[in-house]
Amino acid sequence: MKILFVQLPVQEPSFEGTRSNVPLAAGYLAAWAEKCGLLSRDEWRILPRTIVDYASDRGLVEAIASAFADKVAAGESGAPDLVAFSLYLWNLERSAWLATELEKVLPRARLIAGGPEVVHGMPIFSRSPFHALIEGEGELPFARLLDDIRRGKPLEKSYRAEGDLDLVELPNPYLEGIIPFEADIPVHIETMRGCPANCGYCYYGKNFHGVRRMKREDVYRVVERAGKEGVSELYLMDPSFQATEDLPERLIALAKANSAGLSIHAELRLESINEEVGRLYAAAGLASAEVGLQTMNAKALDAVGRRWDRKSFERGAEILAKNRVTVKTGLILGLPFDGYEDVIATLDFLGMTGLGQDAELYPLSLLPGTLVREKADDWGMTRMDRPPYWVTSTDWISQDDISDAIAAFEDGFDVEWTAPPAPHFREFENGYRAFVDARREENLDWIRLNPAKLAHSVTFLVDADNPEGMARLARVARDLKRDNPFALYQIVLRSDSRVPGEKLVLRLADAFAYRDHYYELSRYFSLDPQAGYQTRMFFATRNPSLAYRAMEEAQDLETCLVVGGKGGFNADRLAEQLPFVIFDRDALPFDRLYELLMIYTDFRHMLVEAPEELWT
Repeated sequence: MKILFVQLPVQEPSFEGTRSNVPLAAGYLAAWAEKCGLLSRDEWRILPRTIVDYASDRGLVEAIASAFADKVAAGESGAPDLVAFSLYLWNLERSAWLATELEKVLPRARLIAGGPEVVHGMPIFSRSPFHALIEGEGELPFARLLDDIRRGKPLEKSYRAEGDLDLVELPNPYLEGIIPFEADIPVHIETMRGCPANCGYCYYGKNFHGVRRMKREDVYRVVERAGKEGVSELYLMDPSFQATEDLPERLIALAKANSAGLSIHAELRLESINEEVGRLYAAAGLASAEVGLQTMNAKALDAVGRRWDRKSFERGAEILAKNRVTVKTGLILGLPFDGYEDVIATLDFLGMTGLGQDAELYPLSLLPGTLVREKADDWGMTRMDRPPYWVTSTDWISQDDISDAIAAFEDGFDVEWTAPPAPHFREFENGYRAFVDARREENLDWIRLNPAKLAHSVTFLVDADNPEGMARLARVARDLKRDNPFALYQIVLRSDSRVPGEKLVLRLADAFAYRDHYYELSRYFSLDPQAGYQTRMFFATRNPSLAYRAMEEAQDLETCLVVGGKGGFNADRLAEQLPFVIFDRDALPFDRLYELLMIYTDFRHMLVEAPEELWT
C-alpha cells in the first residue's frame, strides 16, 4: 500500500503563510497506524512542503500522481493507492478541486479526507469528491479504515471514533521522525485535547469529551530537541493551556526543557494569571499569549457560553506585560446581541488598558457544528456560504457597521486590519515559476504549455503602453483559470508616460479574477479602495510625478514608485504619500537605501526588491 498525506497551506502572495503549514494531523495518523502495525514507514509519505507549499494547482495534481515515482524501478506503480487530505477553512475548496482532478488521473486510488471541515450537516457530506470522510478525532477511525482496506472490505462513506483515544499511548510525530525539526519552521505541539470551555462559536469543545492529556515527558522532549535542532519558535496548540491544576509545575518543567530559549506562543485565559504564574510563563519562554476577550458585552458573552472578569483580566494583562509577554487580545465582530456601540466600547477598553495595538479583530465565522451556526437564523445572521463563513450582518449590527468598526479599530490603534499584498519579482519559489515578464511573448507561450511549473502565486510584469500585449495576457488567463483556478495573481502595469485607463485595468483584472477564492473572501471587509485581492492590480513607474498622480486618480491600482540606482527621490514627498517602492538593494547607494528604510520603518511590506534591469 502507498499512502500520501496532503495538507494545503494558507495561500498568500508572499508565501508567508507556508511557515504555519505543519502537517501535525497527518503526523499523528501515521504514528498511530505504525504503532498499530497497520503501516510501515515505507508505505506512506507526506507531500513535501517544497511542493505542497509552493506548487500551482496543476503542479500539485502532477506531483501527487507521481509521488512514489522512485518505486517504479522496483516494478511498482509511482502513483499512490490512497490520498488523505486534511481539510481546513483555507484549503477546503482547493482540496476538493484537487480530489476531483485526481479521480481523472488516478481512477484506482482511494481519496479520503478529515479535519475540522468534516462535520455532519455540511455540504461535503452530500457533494463530496472523496471516497470516505473521517469525522472528529482521526487516529482510531483512520486505523479502522486501513484495516478495512487490508481485509478487502469496501470503504464506508464516513468513519468516526467510537471511543476516546488514550493520548498517553499516542506517539509524538516529531520524536518518531515523522515531522522533521526545521530551523525556519515553528514546531507545533499539543499537550492536551479537549477544552474546559464550551464556547458557542468554537467546535473544539464539542469535538472532544472532556480534557485528555498527552504524555508530558514527550512534550518536554520535543521542546529540548527543537532547541538542539536550531528551531526558534514553538506553538502550543492547546485551546486553554492554563487548564490544569498543576500549572506551576508544568511551567517549571517547560522552562527546564526550553534551555535554548525558544519563543513560545500559547492561547490562555488572562483571568488565571497571578504574579507567580506570570513569572513562570516568562521563565518558560512565553513570548506571546492569545487571549479571547471577544467583547465586553455580558449579554453577548452569555449567548455564546463565554464569561470574563474585568478585574482579573486587567490584572493578568498587566502581569504579562510586566514580564515582557505580548498580549494578543481576540475580538469578534457579529456576536449575537453585540451592536456597533458595544464594539466601540470594547475598543475603548482596549485603548485604556494598552492592549489595542496587538489586538486581533475577526468577523464571526459560523464554523461547522457550532452553536452560532445552528442559531444563525434565530439571530438574523446573514453570512457567507463558503469559507470563511463570515457573518456579514445580524439583528444588532449591519454590514456597514462592521466596516465602520474595522475602520475605528484601524484609526484608533494605528494598525492595518488587512495589509495590501505586494508583487514579488523572484523568478522562482522552490523551483516553481513565481514571476513572469509578460512583455516577452515567448514567456506567455511558455506558461500556457507549462501550467504545472508555476507557483500558486504569480506576478506578471506588463507593458501598459502595449494594448496588444495586455490583450494577449488576458487570453492566457483563460487557460490559467482552467489549469490553476486557485492561483493568486499580481499584475504590474509598467509605464513612465501615462496612468493605465480604468476600462483597460478592469478588463485585465476580470480576466484573472476568482471572486469566491478564500483569499478574496477573507478580505471581504477590507477598507482598501481596490476591491480585488486574489487578482491584485499594480501600476509601476520611474516617474515620481506620475506615481503621485496615479495615487490620487487611480484608486483601482496600487501605485509602485521604481527607485533606481542613478536617480533620486524626494524623501518628504515619499514619506507623505507612501506608495509601494520597488528598488534594487545592490544598485542603490547606501545613504539612499538607509533613508528609504527609515521612511518605511513601519511599512516594510511596501518595500519590494527587484533587479534594476527590469526597469531600464
